Amino acid sequence: MIESIVFCIIAVAAITALFLAWYFYQKARDRERIYLIKKGEKFSDILKAQKEYGVKFIFPWLQLAIVTSSLSMAFVAIGFLIKYLDDDLELFKGFLITATIGIFLSVSFFTINFISKKKRT
Repeated sequence: MIESIVFCIIAVAAITALFLAWYFYQKARDRERIYLIKKGEKFSDILKAQKEYGVKFIFPWLQLAIVTSSLSMAFVAIGFLIKYLDDDLELFKGFLITATIGIFLSVSFFTINFISKKKRT
C-alpha cells in the first residue's frame, strides 16, 4: 500500500515538474516576443526569424535503441544465470518478460529513427 502511494506521489511530482518547465519556457518566449514588439519589430519578422534560426532538437532515437537492446540482452543473460544457478523459474520468467518488452521497444526505437531520418532528408 505504501509503495503505491509513494509511486503516485512521484508520478504527480514528475508530471508537475514537466508542466512547470513547459509553462515557464512558454512564458519566457512570450516575454521575449513582447519585448521585441515594444522595440518596434514586426511580429511576422519575429516568427520568420524564429523559424529560420531556431534550434531544431533531434531526439537521439538510435542511442536510446542501442541502450534498450543492450539492457534487454543483459536481462536475458541474468535470467539464464538465475535459471541455471538458482533454479528459480518465477524470477527467470520475470527477467524474460522484461527483456521481451525491452527488445520490442528497441525495435520500435530503431524504426522511429529510420522513419525520422527519411523525413529530415
